[in-house]
Amino acid sequence: MTSLHAEPTTGQTVGSFTVLTLGHPQGCRTYLLANPQSNEALALDVHLDLVEDVAATVRERGWKLLYVVDSHTHADHPSGAASVAARTGATRVAHEASEHAGVSRHPADGDTLHLGDAAITVLHAPGHTPDHVVLRTDAAVFSGDTLLIGAVARTDFLGGDAGQLFDSLRRVFDDLPDETVVFPGHDYAGRMQTTLGDERRDNPWLKLTDRAQFATALTANKPPRPANMDDLLRLNREGKDIPTSIPAAAANEVVRAGGARSVIDVRTGAEFESEHVDGSLLVPLDQLLQRVDEVRATPAPRLLMCRSGGRAEAARKLLEEQNVRGLTVVEGGIMAFRAAGGATERGKQVISLDRQVRIGAGLLVLVGVALGYLAHPGFFALAGLVGVGLTVAGVTDWCGMGMLLAKAPWNRASPKASAAPASACSAGAPPACSAGAPPPSCSAGDPSAS
Repeated sequence: MTSLHAEPTTGQTVGSFTVLTLGHPQGCRTYLLANPQSNEALALDVHLDLVEDVAATVRERGWKLLYVVDSHTHADHPSGAASVAARTGATRVAHEASEHAGVSRHPADGDTLHLGDAAITVLHAPGHTPDHVVLRTDAAVFSGDTLLIGAVARTDFLGGDAGQLFDSLRRVFDDLPDETVVFPGHDYAGRMQTTLGDERRDNPWLKLTDRAQFATALTANKPPRPANMDDLLRLNREGKDIPTSIPAAAANEVVRAGGARSVIDVRTGAEFESEHVDGSLLVPLDQLLQRVDEVRATPAPRLLMCRSGGRAEAARKLLEEQNVRGLTVVEGGIMAFRAAGGATERGKQVISLDRQVRIGAGLLVLVGVALGYLAHPGFFALAGLVGVGLTVAGVTDWCGMGMLLAKAPWNRASPKASAAPASACSAGAPPACSAGAPPPSCSAGDPSAS
């Protein structure tokens, strides 16, 4: 199992709780809070890719997971709360305004969740979203997407309200001491925590004391909407599973709606250069394991594409073994996508890897038969081995010859074609829950730049 733990496995003690932070390449943060005396725990904002990590950590430490909480309805990634609750028997918790299917506890402002004799206070903090809550312990605040490190949440979608965010920041944080540890819901620079004193000193948004000025600055220069936001909102509210495959026509609709950044092309570099979806990420099948974090950083639902669908399905299975979730194969591949009206960028045409395999297999059979007649009957075995290999490929959907050919020099992309899609969707890409420059998706940078 590939672990995404961003904190040491021992975690850290913050007040009455042991706190573990699990980072994700998208910049999301998942938290585990546990009372070391009672061994009871709570999980907060579980990313779907981190379900296995959360379940394994709880099991290995002998904790009993009582609650799994979503601080709000996430617009940039699929929630793993339902999966964790199903596996552990934990109670799902969210604000009643979230209207999440399967949530059985909707705390009011000021209600407490108990882990043994240690209390966690739930505070309603609308602004980023109407359903946003913040968790407060005796020494820390888990701020979700309300207060971030050097930033605050954006409020231009999901029913957000900049004035409400200003009010929530004042009501939740003003009376807390400087040494209060702040654990944010996102950070796009690899940081895990801050203190309220540091934010009061360095965060420009907390220095704005006028509500109208704050709202005007926060709503100026709106950044782009998160990729696949409408699909993610529906999935997170309705609790439906992300499909393992969709028709090419449906993929075309996703791309037209701005979801090209979620397309992961697993063909060879040369095939990608010959035709691809503009904005998609090239990660050839034979490079998936080395570049799995680039896949994780790609917004879900992630659309896997190849020439006709076979390699994309193989990629889905390989990635799921690495605990990557939210994977959807585009049925029929780029050929079906183009036939369904999908727009593609075309370059120098090359022989597809599928055709290369057929040509190579045919030549090997011809050579084996010819040498069997002309040189020695033992060469007939070569034709037989090719037949066995093609049969195995048909049964298992794994083709050794294809994997070898994919590494051939003529199947590699130029440095420009390989690098551009990767940088566009890496962990350092514009974030999904903040506002500022560069244009982010869920937080706000310096208001003086507005």
